[in-house]
Amino acid sequence: MQTEGDVAAVVAQAAPQSDAAAITEDARWVTRWEGWADWPLSLPMLLLAAVAVALDVTTAWTGTDLGSLGRIAVSPALPLALLLVVWLGPGRVGFARPRVRAWREFALGAGVVLTLATLGYATAFGRPAEAVGLVVAALGEELIFRFAAVLVLGAVAARLLGRPWRNPRDWGTAPGLLGLGGAAVVFSALPGHVVQMNGPSSSVAFGSLALLLGYTVLRTGTVWPAAMAHALLNLTTIATWQTAGPSGLRLALAATVLVALVAGADVAGRRLGVRRRVPTVIDLRRASPVPT
Repeated sequence: MQTEGDVAAVVAQAAPQSDAAAITEDARWVTRWEGWADWPLSLPMLLLAAVAVALDVTTAWTGTDLGSLGRIAVSPALPLALLLVVWLGPGRVGFARPRVRAWREFALGAGVVLTLATLGYATAFGRPAEAVGLVVAALGEELIFRFAAVLVLGAVAARLLGRPWRNPRDWGTAPGLLGLGGAAVVFSALPGHVVQMNGPSSSVAFGSLALLLGYTVLRTGTVWPAAMAHALLNLTTIATWQTAGPSGLRLALAATVLVALVAGADVAGRRLGVRRRVPTVIDLRRASPVPT
């Protein structure tokens, strides 16, 4: 089934400039995403992703790790998640030059702030390894819960709904949202998050964070901006707790980071051509026929 964006593209290509009337005068233009990320998948890839997610959840609950950076445990699933990235291709998950350029303002701003925050944490508390550990933990959680888990759950949902499952761009809206929602539930149920929950509001906070981070990853096909934002949240949250700082300051910092991430995703999506302006009303009867 063609989307409004597909129809608009066909009309724009088929009709000469004088036939711009195909887009009616009362049409309202809106900006829309052109689908989910372009990640060609295979069954072995999904099996690896499923193993990585299962291993991370299991070892989190059993207290098993590969060691620690300061007091921050390193998940045994991290090497599997990195292998999945290599298998799919680092360029496809955001490390290609065009994708980095599309995020350039966020990359520069967040990069400077993250560097200063990491150095500040290491200096203030005398635990440089722990500062690095918080960044590594953020990267691991993004790769596992905003990448691997979403791939598995979204592909399963697409298959159950009779949709193509081998690439998120072909899933359609429902499988993508189901993948994001399922991954958010699994992320929120990790033991380190459960112990921080003191009511429904705090559980909603973890789920909402997971959905927002996952949405930017799945829409733009880029993982590292969400990992940078997550690392900043880790550093500021733990630092505030250890200094008994005001919760309002922590919330303000978190809101600033997340707003910057969403704004960066919007700009990057436009530059990459996956977020476009399309008309809401198109009169196909007034478009010129496609030449044969």
